[in-house]
Amino acid sequence: MAKKKKNIQPQQQLSPEQFIKQKARNLPIEVCYISEDIEKVGEGTVMVVRRHPNDKFTLAIFLLDIFCLGVKDTFYRLRMDEFEYEEYLDKYTSVEVKEITYNEAHNWIYGAIAFAEEAGIAPHKDFAVTQYMLEEDTEDIPLIEYDYGKDGKHFLVAKNQLELSRYIPILKKNLGDDFDYVLQDDEDEYDDYEEVQDEDEESIDFEQLMENFKNSPLFKSYGPNTEYTYRHPEYPMVLNVENKELVSTLFDPANFSGLSDEDTDRILAMPHDTLRRDLEQIILFHTGETCDDIPEDLWEADNGSPIVHALFLLGEVGDEDSLDVVLETLRQSSEYSDFHFGDLMTEIYLPTLYKLGKDRLDKLMDFAKEEGLDTFNHVKVFSPVAYIAYLNPERRNEVIEWFREILRFATEKLPETQYFDSELAGMMLSDLIDLKAEELLPEIKAMFDTGLVSLACCGDYEKVEKDILSLKQTHWQEYPMEIHERYSELRKLWKK
Repeated sequence: MAKKKKNIQPQQQLSPEQFIKQKARNLPIEVCYISEDIEKVGEGTVMVVRRHPNDKFTLAIFLLDIFCLGVKDTFYRLRMDEFEYEEYLDKYTSVEVKEITYNEAHNWIYGAIAFAEEAGIAPHKDFAVTQYMLEEDTEDIPLIEYDYGKDGKHFLVAKNQLELSRYIPILKKNLGDDFDYVLQDDEDEYDDYEEVQDEDEESIDFEQLMENFKNSPLFKSYGPNTEYTYRHPEYPMVLNVENKELVSTLFDPANFSGLSDEDTDRILAMPHDTLRRDLEQIILFHTGETCDDIPEDLWEADNGSPIVHALFLLGEVGDEDSLDVVLETLRQSSEYSDFHFGDLMTEIYLPTLYKLGKDRLDKLMDFAKEEGLDTFNHVKVFSPVAYIAYLNPERRNEVIEWFREILRFATEKLPETQYFDSELAGMMLSDLIDLKAEELLPEIKAMFDTGLVSLACCGDYEKVEKDILSLKQTHWQEYPMEIHERYSELRKLWKK
């Protein structure tokens, strides 16, 4: 008899900070920038951007004082949609910056840190997180030497008396008298500092620039996120399937990036009743293995997930019960989703949920109203519903009324955060922009009036209204519905 599984408490979702620490270095570098005049004025920013497989972006910005203090400030932004990233990049590049290689960015940052540490000054506390947006500082990174300080010395440019009082004792302790300083409030002393700038050049307040970036409405946070509280049922402890060949195919590491057309056709030629039950069993069994804890060796194995194949194939042979199984996978923690799907959840779920849920909007509604789910999994139910109207224009009114009920529900529940949080509301609006849901503007306005909609996802109400009314081209992508095309697209995405 199989050993009964312990009733394990639900695992806490992977926080943005944990994601940066554990996984950011696995994302490829997209681009790096630096302030053009950093060597002249002694202060500037470095941006490092990494790209997710599904055209999302994570970035970190480092405010450097190369004259003395090293990394003065730093922050990151996680999983930005392409249009958010482009809008942010336009704002960032509105001041004079230039593109640099990653090696240059790495050496500027770590060189500034090393120079500041000579004076006993540590990098900003948030570098404890954003350092993981950089590669580990080892000899594998080619060394580039830059000049730090001014006239060969540490040169403190204090913004106020408080900053002067804070750093002068540290500098004296570590450097003796071998440093210079200036207080910007002191006009006579500040004249010396202005020599490092062109007389006709406008001084850039980089600290204020950083504050503007961090407090931009694009990234403003409104209220707490949903606390993940889902308690899962018991899942099968033994994998009982009728089609044994199915298991060997779906669990084969060689099929990591997708099934061949031949394997797909061979599987779909199996009797659909037994195939459907087997696919559901595979999903529930493997979910039971990974819902509470994912061992480190599984993370490192990189063998792919049979659940991905099962979700693809269920889209072809599934029924109403299969929809319940698919939704069960979306009730899991973010760690579960990161392990099985990475950043390809939309590509994996949208077609399958569309196929299985297009005639069961009631079940999708019930899921949309559940409490305590992971926000980034919860949101995956909205695009398939919007896609019903996209592919079936005659059903637009039905879809609009579905979203009308959700908007009213969200407006009521946003203060509680456990059913709808600010990010879930904002991300849902992206689908309504794609739908050009002009009919729902009063309900959208009412939801914004709560003050609890995250502007990071879609902008403020005025921007959403303008986008719905005036955008000629939405952000819709035509996700392939035919399974061979789906696998072809999946293989391309895994290669990125």
